[in-house]
Amino acid sequence: MFKDNDTKGFLVAIDGPNGVGKSTLIEEIKTKLEIENNEVYITREPTNTDLGNFTRKFAERHSGISLACLVAADRYEHISAEILPELNKGKIVITDRYILSSLILQCMDNVKNTVILGLNSEIVKPNLQIAVSANEDILQKRLSERKSLTRFEKGNQSHNELYYMEKGVKELQREGIDVLMINNNDNLEENVQKIVSYIVANWRTK
Repeated sequence: MFKDNDTKGFLVAIDGPNGVGKSTLIEEIKTKLEIENNEVYITREPTNTDLGNFTRKFAERHSGISLACLVAADRYEHISAEILPELNKGKIVITDRYILSSLILQCMDNVKNTVILGLNSEIVKPNLQIAVSANEDILQKRLSERKSLTRFEKGNQSHNELYYMEKGVKELQREGIDVLMINNNDNLEENVQKIVSYIVANWRTK
């Protein structure tokens, strides 16, 4: 299950429920890593491509296995077109959403985790999976401040996202993936330092 990253780069996946603050966290991590003279490449899923944009729109009206297949297809294109080329340059590649998001969102759409893992069985295994959580009330407050919401952000679904994230983390750990759990309620600076230190230490021993 999953392909090992045999490049000289280091792949980090950051996932968590909507409203958890991934985007801010990733930008701060990038800044800190670059200050320490590391080359960093930031990317995201769904990708900013025709396929990724179609998948994003499709997800608003459709669910189930068809969406899971589209997400996986976009991920494989993401890996070949962006992730592997940057890893081959020896960079730290940080992706905002990866396999753990599928184990959260597609499971919320009643797709079995065995199906999701099967669809994603040929992806590159992240060297580090960061699973970001926060209290439900904080997640809902952050979402309430957004101008528009996706299907997964509407209707107070934070509890389900946290539930499936916990299950997804266990699945990834069974596959031998290193998972760093982060609580991102209100301690951004502390979390950034913890993540950066963890990335650098593990990259050195890769």
